[in-house]
Amino acid sequence: MLITRIVAFGVAAALLLACHKSDSSSSSSALAGKGDAQPDPCALLSANEAEVYVSVLGSPPYRTTDDGVPDVSGETCMYRGSDGRQVTIERMEGGAEAGQAMTDVPNALGGALEKAGASGLGATAHRVMAEAKGPWDHATWIPGGSLMVTKGDVAVHVDVSAASGKEDDAVAIAKQIVPRLDHPLDYDGAKAVASAPKPKEHPARACDLIPKSAVEAAIGALDGDPAPGADANECDYKVASAQGPRTYKVAYVWQGGQKNYNMLKHGMSTLGSVMGGAIPTAGMDNMKMDSNTSKMIGGLMKMAGGGGPGAPGAATQVGFKTDTTLKGPWDNATLLHGTQLLAVKSDVMVGMDLQTADYEKAKALMAAICSRL
Repeated sequence: MLITRIVAFGVAAALLLACHKSDSSSSSSALAGKGDAQPDPCALLSANEAEVYVSVLGSPPYRTTDDGVPDVSGETCMYRGSDGRQVTIERMEGGAEAGQAMTDVPNALGGALEKAGASGLGATAHRVMAEAKGPWDHATWIPGGSLMVTKGDVAVHVDVSAASGKEDDAVAIAKQIVPRLDHPLDYDGAKAVASAPKPKEHPARACDLIPKSAVEAAIGALDGDPAPGADANECDYKVASAQGPRTYKVAYVWQGGQKNYNMLKHGMSTLGSVMGGAIPTAGMDNMKMDSNTSKMIGGLMKMAGGGGPGAPGAATQVGFKTDTTLKGPWDNATLLHGTQLLAVKSDVMVGMDLQTADYEKAKALMAAICSRL
């Protein structure tokens, strides 16, 4: 139930934020149509200043679209560290009205959740998404990494979700950039787009990344050929077992994987905030299960969907455990609540569903995949 609550909370916040950003973009586009050039968001924070939060930059700060694609006219600036950590700053000119709506996300989100019958989450929105104090008109912090700031007729989004995810860092950055809204640095983020990192080369179909023989060495003989999932970035591997069919569902994020991984990691702190404090994972991590408990968990996971009918999954072996200390041929990896295995290697993130998977074999498959990235 905790995961259901935080997912609902996060999705609702993301949808509202996307709508407000869309409104602001429309306003900015209208201004641009009148001949006003859009200010460079990379002129608000220097490379040296950004390195405090992302380590040494892997490339000069460059302009992107709001989904991270390098673009000479992008309203967002990407500060990407050599270790994959990222900070982005988005400037929305002429966005006072939209910016104010963005800082009013708690009210909007709370109202939406109340109408949907989630009164508890409606109250949570006001408790978690707090007003931040500083040299601006309004600013709202969304736990996990986002700070929305308005100053005069400008709205700014500071995103540290792919770096530390900490409010203090986002506020410190905002305090540096707000005074520069009218006095930007001398920098050309559009020119730097030419040196932006390129996505890692990868096959058009995820199932073509690793040969069938390597998959079978990890999880056993496949029951049929690897099958594409919902799209070309997903692949399902099915194995027969004495406990029933097992499906190892694998999905890839080919660029920005470190950012996605960090966002998921910081989502744990968001969950803690939503629930009113630190997350008491120790009890879950040490959960001992007898055969009856394992059967119960298997049934609950089937009811939740995702893995489909089949053998009992990893949670029946290790409990609803979260482990961020996994060792292997990856940059980082996490077992999340005993139901998901996540890893990042060379800025590619790999996710694996464990609802009908054997845990040790899933780790072996993840190691085989990351060894080829």
